[in-house]
Amino acid sequence: MARKCPPKTGSCKFAALKTKARPLCGPFVLDGSDGPLFDHFAQEHTAASGTEILYWHQDLETSLRDPLYDEPIDRVWRGPFKLKGFVEYMEGQPQMSENGMTVRWQGRIFIARLELEQSNAPAPLEGDVLKFWENKFFQEHSVNGDESIPNAGYYFDVINADDVGHVHDSDRFVGFNLTVQRRTEFTAERRLDS
Repeated sequence: MARKCPPKTGSCKFAALKTKARPLCGPFVLDGSDGPLFDHFAQEHTAASGTEILYWHQDLETSLRDPLYDEPIDRVWRGPFKLKGFVEYMEGQPQMSENGMTVRWQGRIFIARLELEQSNAPAPLEGDVLKFWENKFFQEHSVNGDESIPNAGYYFDVINADDVGHVHDSDRFVGFNLTVQRRTEFTAERRLDS
């Protein structure tokens, strides 16, 4: 035979404390106004454990241009700017042809927008140059066996730059994804010397 439960007494609501405090936060709005918080999230992990990067920006406005083809003849470079970013490890892709062996490295790098702003560096564009991985191993293996080239093996061409991390689909974004490439047949450091 089923027992009868005693009637419920009291309330299930939490105890309300009477205070004179008012909430400090306004209504939650998804408009990108909380961008500084997202900037902090994007920069903090790369500042703590990111790779040091030297960045040269190609200043196309002040570069001497060819009058016929409108291409830079004498490039003007701004930098190097010292930054930190997230670098994905890049495997070399060897290629053989009748001209000999060449190697290409292609990968991605993330740089926080706030990192660029704090260094007074311009936004990265296609054609800019980055240098990273100050490691003798990479130096010896990225110049196709010629270890006599000083400071070689770390320079990469930016072949694409995309802004990423748009806060709540607003125009405010937190960083750049760069697609970079290094080719042994035409290394990026040669462009800086010209």
